[in-house]
Formats: sequence, structure tokens, C-alpha cells
Amino acid sequence: MRILLAFHNAYTDSTSGAARATRTLMEWLREAGHECAALGTARFETTPPDDLDAHLSALGVPLNRQPPPERFGKYVKGRGGRGRGRETIGFTLNGVPVTMLMTQHNRQAKPNRLEYEQFFYHFDMACAAMRPDLLITYGGHSVVQEAMRRAQSQGITTLFWLHIQGHEDKRYFKHADYALAPSSYLARHYEKAVEIECADLPPPLHYGEILAPAENRTFVTFVNPAPHKGIALFARLADMLGSARPDIPILVVQSAADATMLNSVPGIDFAKYPQILASPRVPRPADFFELTRILLVPSLFEEPFGMVAAEALINGIPALVSDRGGLPDTVGDAGTVLPLPDWLKLDTNRVVDIEDAQPWFDAVCRLWDDPDAYAAAAKAREVAARLYDEQTLRQRYLDYIEGLCPELYLPSADEEFQDLD
Repeated sequence: MRILLAFHNAYTDSTSGAARATRTLMEWLREAGHECAALGTARFETTPPDDLDAHLSALGVPLNRQPPPERFGKYVKGRGGRGRGRETIGFTLNGVPVTMLMTQHNRQAKPNRLEYEQFFYHFDMACAAMRPDLLITYGGHSVVQEAMRRAQSQGITTLFWLHIQGHEDKRYFKHADYALAPSSYLARHYEKAVEIECADLPPPLHYGEILAPAENRTFVTFVNPAPHKGIALFARLADMLGSARPDIPILVVQSAADATMLNSVPGIDFAKYPQILASPRVPRPADFFELTRILLVPSLFEEPFGMVAAEALINGIPALVSDRGGLPDTVGDAGTVLPLPDWLKLDTNRVVDIEDAQPWFDAVCRLWDDPDAYAAAAKAREVAARLYDEQTLRQRYLDYIEGLCPELYLPSADEEFQDLD
């Protein structure tokens, strides 16, 4: 089976759960004998690396840099303005050949016309050379729908992989033969919102990037201090722990996009608590899980799937999660689901009250102080083995992907009737 991934994101983005899941799936498919290739851009979910060349060089693979085709060398925009075509960088990562179009490294509200045309120049070239059976794509950028339209016009099956909410318009699915979500929660959401059939599978999880040693697990960890991830709840909880339980160290794993977010919370001065430490973004979840004793996931928005919570379960780390979206389904009966006040929404601009954070404070202290309670929470590994076993997930994905193009696996006439002689 020939499979092309085409999307408006960086294939090498380590801070994006969707990008990591996509990379893992492509590697699984290649290892199963399928021919795979990826076409992406230099768009990172948060902020691009400070040095993109260093980021790419760190991959440890040869890079093939190509200037834009002559037709894109210079481009006249609008009323005489000039633009230039973008360089492409080709490399093979874990057996998957990747073409990265060096688009502007930010979240473009509107597609850049030059980049859009150059992306589809490379897309058409890839389709002509590879003749894929299946196109996989995701995201809300306009290149996603156009890629599916072009693929369908050539008889290529299209899979629209839904990682988030935000596609509640049937036009997103006009050229999608199949839709896939990471949880039953998100699949139900889209089945109701746009009346489509949507399969669900947990995201591919690469245990090599997740599993961490347990010897140095000493922190209560909060990942990505952003408003939608629950910084309003965390800020109050950290203040309560900092005052009443200075023996409990807290680790905040930040990204470049939110490095100043923590100290911008009104009314909370984290500088007075030396036991609260901040970490820059890291390339692998294992890098912070090896320091994590308890994980906090107080998300305010309807999480489609709590990847970091699932990764904690795999490591046998208790996860305290909010009752929003798919988080309760993610942790099953292994995690602790805690309430958030109904008034606490994404557009709320205040820290929660002590009363609202009290259940979280009590849960942290109970796990920290009571060895039996912590040991009971360690059944997380058993649940993770049932829900997220890597080999089981790998086979489920292979069965699903191969089932999208069943005609490729029909027996030939000779094979079908060979036993009749």
C-alpha cells in the first residue's frame, strides 16, 4: 500500500501531540511494509525552534536542501509587491522520506498564496511519482481540504484525521472518504455536529519516547501553563501547596510560546516559592516523566483526548484530571477525575477561589502522604496495558488503515480458486 501524508504542519514538531502521533503512525506503517512519504511545512504548533537549522541538524540524518523551482523564484503579488519562493528540505527520518516546505514559521490566519501554490506543486509531483493509494491529512488550514479534493479527483482514498474540535462545518469533510478521531468522545462530537461517520482509535503512542525511569520521581508536574490547559486552577493550587506544603516540589513544563505565562497570573507571586520550578520544553515526554510523581491535567476546554494523561498511566504515574471533554475516558478507572467550577471557562479572567481548588489540594496531599493510596493509584499501568498497549495499538491501526483500501487486499483469481483443482 502506498501512503502519502500531506499537511500544513512540521513533521518534526516534538511539542505537538498530533505531530508526534502522526510521526509514530507513519513509522508503524513503514515497518509493516507499506510505502510511506510525508509532505509538510515548517509550521510548528506553538513557537518554532530558536534555530531551525539546529533543530533539523539534530535529527542526525542527511538534509537535502533545494531552492524553489524557477517558476517560484520570484513572484509578483497584488500591486507590484515581490515575494520569493520557499526552499524545501528533504530528509528520511526512521525510514520515512519527508519533504518540508520552509513556510513562514507562525500561525497564519490566511494562507499565503505563494506558499499555497508551491505546496501543491510539490503535492502534485509527489502524487505523480508515488501514485498513492491513501492520503492522510489533518488540520484546519485550507491546504488540507484542497489536498483531499485533488486526491479524490485522482481516485486516491482520503482520511481526515481529527485531533481537535473546530471542524464543525460539513465543508471540512466534503472530500474526506473517512474520518478518524482519537477518542469516542470526539467521534461522538463530530457525528452529532456534522452528521458523519467517524471511527475512533487512541493516538499512536511511541513507548520509546514515553517510558521513563522511576528513581527520581519527586515532583507534582503541570505541563503547558496556558489558559486552556487550566493555569487559573493550577495557579491557585500551586499557591496553596506553596504556603501549606512547601515539602511538595512542583515542576511546570513550559513551551517557548508560554514561557512568561506562569508569572502573568494576577494575584499570585510564584517567586516566593523556591520549590516551584519551571522547565523549558523538552523533546520527549520521558524527559519530564522521569521527574514526575503526580501529574496535573486541569484542562478547561473539552479535551479531545488527554495524551499526557495517557502517557502518565503508561509510566504508572497517578494523573489528576479535570472532568472536561474526553479526559475521564482517557484515564478510565485508573486516574482521579476532579471537578472544575461551572463558571470557569476559557474567557474567564480570574484565578479560582480556594474552595474550588480544595479537591485538587486534598487529592495531591493524599497521594503524597499515603503510600497505600499511591500504590493503589499505581494500577495505572494495568489500565494503560489494557487501553494503550503499543503492540495492540499498532495492530489496530494496521487493520484500520488497510481496511480503508480493501480492494488492494482482494485475492487474485488464481489465489481464490487455486484450491478447486
